[in-house]
Amino acid sequence: MIETIVFLILGAAALLALYKLVTFKEASKKVLVLDVLTTLITGVLVVLSLVFDSSFLLDIALVYAILSFAAVLVVARYLEGGL
Repeated sequence: MIETIVFLILGAAALLALYKLVTFKEASKKVLVLDVLTTLITGVLVVLSLVFDSSFLLDIALVYAILSFAAVLVVARYLEGGL
């Protein structure tokens, strides 16, 4: 039951983030929204690992979070003109 509520909250947050991704014009704001979306996807993976009692999904969530963090750093550096 609690998993359903968490999925609904994460889904609503993802829909709002997708709306903002479409409506924002500045690249820096779009990068911020993409970072929020990757965090939400990580949250979904963590909840799925709890639902299915799978440590494999938790490992995937951890690797995904690390890769998304690195990607945001690279894009932010590019937007600053540092690359």
